[in-house]
Amino acid sequence: MRLLPRLRLLLFVLTALAVCGLVSTQALAEPPPPVHPLHVLFIGNSYTYVNNLPALLEGLAASANPPVPIQTRAITRPGVRLQQHWDRGEALAALREGHWDYVVLQEQSTLGLLLIEGRHEVNDPELAFHPYARRFAEEARKVGAQPLFLLTWARRDTPESQARLTQAYMSVARELGAPIIPAGLAWARVRQETPDVVLYNQDGSHPAPAGSYLTASTLYATLTGHSPMGLASTVTGHPMSEGVLDPTRTVKLASLPAEQAERLQRVAWTTFEELRQSGGYVEVQPPSPELPTLPEGQPLALPALLGTWQGEMRFYDQESGQSPATLHLTLKQEGEHVAGTVRIVFANGQKEGPFSLEALAVEPSRLRFSTPLLSQGRGKVEHEAVLTADGLAGLARYENPRNHDRYVGTWKLHRPEPPPPGP
Repeated sequence: MRLLPRLRLLLFVLTALAVCGLVSTQALAEPPPPVHPLHVLFIGNSYTYVNNLPALLEGLAASANPPVPIQTRAITRPGVRLQQHWDRGEALAALREGHWDYVVLQEQSTLGLLLIEGRHEVNDPELAFHPYARRFAEEARKVGAQPLFLLTWARRDTPESQARLTQAYMSVARELGAPIIPAGLAWARVRQETPDVVLYNQDGSHPAPAGSYLTASTLYATLTGHSPMGLASTVTGHPMSEGVLDPTRTVKLASLPAEQAERLQRVAWTTFEELRQSGGYVEVQPPSPELPTLPEGQPLALPALLGTWQGEMRFYDQESGQSPATLHLTLKQEGEHVAGTVRIVFANGQKEGPFSLEALAVEPSRLRFSTPLLSQGRGKVEHEAVLTADGLAGLARYENPRNHDRYVGTWKLHRPEPPPPGP
């Protein structure tokens, strides 16, 4: 009982000191709980490992006030799609370790390979992207992690493809209730508002340091809900090559002028905020890529087909210097049957063939045959052609039944000019 007045006196003194600013009332409270780092697993390809996007995110978050601790791991390989990650098993094994807060999923830049007349287009997401996005999202939630989708950017020469990428990511993310990291939307905004900022590497596809910085800023905003304004403009870390981290070296992953970094931070935050205010998703209805078709043809007569034909073929990869190629077609009669060969000379000078024509058929108005895609035996290209007043007009198609890579292109052949007569 005698201690009670002393206790009252002590409380009075502490309160008076606190009012006078000599003792913080916070000192009387329990210390704040330790801040646990966010654990983020990245599953993707070169769009993630170029400039080491995960380390960029860590560095930006560490520069915040107060710092936001983020620990990352990346399972990335060149050109790998979610389907290939699933089949290889490494990403699944890492995911099932079970200590992740977030799993960032990044699909191949065109959702698989779709070449139309040699140009890269965005493939149908339901062929491979969406089925494996669903599988990875389910596995992430089994271990208590939130899946996120990293909406990527259109290639520099095909800005119109951003709408198809956006719809592909938005539709599956909305279906699964998974957040979107709106990097592609932020890239499109920078390209429109400040086209002087170099977002792309020289290949027009992979990110330059400014592009990775912009993507990391949208990641920071999405993961934390906080603005990236004021974060560091220079971030150092270990580089990654072909998806493999090199812990022996430390480099500048991004080093931007302060004004440029601020512009990218502002765009990242504005893009994130607009998406959040719209409910986290936007609806886009882009047109499907237009596939080439054959013109009307003349009735086929065998004598009109026999011999040698030569002309342009727009089918193989234009970016790698293969298209337009020169196609050489030879048709000859062997007994009661027609046989033939094709030879291809690519735009870069490389050659394939000659290949024997397979399943060759001459129909009343169509010529049909198949050839190997390439000499490595990666599948068959199905050809059909019609005879026109200008020569043979053909359509070539290929689809890989496993990963749904698709090629569609045309070729136009004519009789080669005879050599000039000698003197």
